[in-house]
Amino acid sequence: MSPNIDPRIRRTQTRIRDAFIELIVEQGFDNITVQALTARAHINRATFYRHYTDIHDLVARLTSIMFEDVILQGRATSFDELTDPDNAQSWVSLFEHVAQYAEFYRAMIGEGGVSEFREQVRESVEQEMLKLLPEWGFDEVNLKMPLSLPIRYLAAAQVGFIQWWLENGMPFPPQEAAQYLMVLHAQGGSWALGLGEGYNGTDE
Repeated sequence: MSPNIDPRIRRTQTRIRDAFIELIVEQGFDNITVQALTARAHINRATFYRHYTDIHDLVARLTSIMFEDVILQGRATSFDELTDPDNAQSWVSLFEHVAQYAEFYRAMIGEGGVSEFREQVRESVEQEMLKLLPEWGFDEVNLKMPLSLPIRYLAAAQVGFIQWWLENGMPFPPQEAAQYLMVLHAQGGSWALGLGEGYNGTDE
């Protein structure tokens, strides 16, 4: 959350967020009501409606709130750092963040999750990529296909990778997950399937 937000508002939003995470894990999205949420957060309904119009509005705004710290770090990272498999540290914070809230993300984007949240996460990633392109030295002269196509591909691949990681119980740590993601971004699935040459592995 932005440090410029009034501390009282920040505390209220944090309580609402934490209550929502607890309820989504316990009950699933379809069973969450404003009444249950406010009771868990120890606030009244009027306070909730001062911040959000309904549960779906909360989900939409929670996407940007949850990813804010990760997004800010991405903005401070160069394109070469973000796409270099040997320098995957720049993406470790993403997977550490997902691991910290693993039950929430598993409930929201895993099998049987909330499709609108998955789409909002993907759209959030796409929008952030578009914002970063000028800083990365993007020049439309070099475009080889419609811009929206590679942006959609990269964003969908990133969300899909996180979804797989969660569904399989996070089988490797954030550091390794970040490295695998960068390899796939840089060299694609054909290399991972042994159909192309490229990166030699995480330990070599």
